[in-house]
Amino acid sequence: MYRNFLSLIKLSPLILVLITSCVLDIESPIEESLSIEWISTDYDQVEHKLFLQLEILPVNETIDSVIVKVSSVNYNSTFILKDNGVRGDIIAENNRYSVIAEVDLPFKDYQFDAIVYTLSSKEYKERKNITIEEEFPPEIADIIFWQKNADGSETMFDPNSEIFQVDEDEYNYLDFQLIINDKNGLDDIRYVRYQIKIENMAAEDSCNYEPETGFLSYPQWFLEYKETTDAGFVFDVNNAYLQEPGIPIKPLNQCGRIGVSTFRFIVADMTLEPVAIERSVEFNK
Repeated sequence: MYRNFLSLIKLSPLILVLITSCVLDIESPIEESLSIEWISTDYDQVEHKLFLQLEILPVNETIDSVIVKVSSVNYNSTFILKDNGVRGDIIAENNRYSVIAEVDLPFKDYQFDAIVYTLSSKEYKERKNITIEEEFPPEIADIIFWQKNADGSETMFDPNSEIFQVDEDEYNYLDFQLIINDKNGLDDIRYVRYQIKIENMAAEDSCNYEPETGFLSYPQWFLEYKETTDAGFVFDVNNAYLQEPGIPIKPLNQCGRIGVSTFRFIVADMTLEPVAIERSVEFNK
């Protein structure tokens, strides 16, 4: 009887393991599913170049090939993407697959189907719908100038027929706004900047003033979006760096300059070449 009891004690760990294995499910590691993320789909309608880039994560399987099928009404094409640092792929083997292809895409709605094939014969897909819109250049519809004075008064003036009156003792301010039209919308406008040529300006002889030549340009010289009106998008010279009522014009007794300044206004959108226009303003006493 005692020997049987000892035998049972020796067998009990084995019995416990068998019982536990029947009760508990042994969890297997969860395999992460491969994901496809669209990084860029950009079409340059001027160069007729299509740029595609995908990021594939996580890398738990060996990728065999990556393609993108582009389809629309009366259009079908397939593009092969690589992660080898050429043909639009900047960095090799960083899990980003890219291609730059020369192709003529009419302006319409497209379906982009990204397909990833692995060496284990698995197939992953991700779809994206894209509209290729015709790009239109921005148009400078109008430029409005003001002379603003230290006492708070202001006068709108036309530089084609009127002068900016430089004061003998007090600062004045030049304010201007651009009215811009863009058929692709406000978000298509990348920046609105201005440059100034002052080589035809002069100060009193005692000031020893020597004007710089050519158009001057500084990072702070940009126009900031103000509002949208029926006339278009309004951009004003006053921005985060220019807190005055406009560009400060020195009085004559502080070596204020008189003569003609030429302003060049530049508007750039997201795709096409920038548009520029020039206006001359005469400063006189």
